[in-house]
Amino acid sequence: MKVEQLKDIDNAINKWFATLDDIIPKLIEEMVTSTKKNRFDLVTNVDKTIQQNFEQYLAEHFPEHQLFAEEKSNADVQPKEGHVWVMDPIDGTTNLVKQQDDYCIILGYFVDGEPMLSYIYDYPKGELYKAVKDNGAYVNSEPLTPPEKLNLEDAIISFNALVLNDATLHQLFDSAFSFRFIGSCGLDSLRVIKGQFGAHINTNPKPWDIAAQFLFAKELGLKMTTLNNEPLDFSTAGPFIISNTACHEHILEIMNSDGGYAKS
Repeated sequence: MKVEQLKDIDNAINKWFATLDDIIPKLIEEMVTSTKKNRFDLVTNVDKTIQQNFEQYLAEHFPEHQLFAEEKSNADVQPKEGHVWVMDPIDGTTNLVKQQDDYCIILGYFVDGEPMLSYIYDYPKGELYKAVKDNGAYVNSEPLTPPEKLNLEDAIISFNALVLNDATLHQLFDSAFSFRFIGSCGLDSLRVIKGQFGAHINTNPKPWDIAAQFLFAKELGLKMTTLNNEPLDFSTAGPFIISNTACHEHILEIMNSDGGYAKS
């Protein structure tokens, strides 16, 4: 894809993000919450409306592009063929409902399976993070610098303690400097992207949870792999880590020691 073509697409998507500042406050004011699989699996009118709005925007401006997203059936989508947008309209829905904070919009643009543009919009803080293939990463148009290398003993790491067995938990707690968990894969990953966390581990992400992180990792020299240290498929997702290069191997050794991290 030509550089100018990618710039045109990026400009259009930035214009779409700007429209959300008028839309989201009204949606939150009249927020309606329902459940999907269980009482902890929430969805709101905010999620649904943002996704529908973007789908309409694509139909108007890029009708040949596909949308692979959380709040829709994706049976007709071929994620690795042609122009595909992968979207989580609200990543951290529970945080939105319970806190009205710590949530974001994740958006990744792929062409024939290759990441070209990535966005994580931390709406409560008004910070739009963007990565462009072969052209770096930015926050509100200001360049991001690659994080300094962090060994595990100096790093704060992020993971959901409820899904790991006790032995793995204790090894991680003992080896890392400290532990945090925001509850939004996009925002936990952003802390790694900015160098505040050494790593974020997620044992059950969906494609839309991780769509943007691939390009940020590539442009900023981070590691993003499966928990078996293999390449990660954006179209199927699965257990993954995004990590500072200096602590990546050490964390995976812990995650896979003594039979692995999963609870029995």
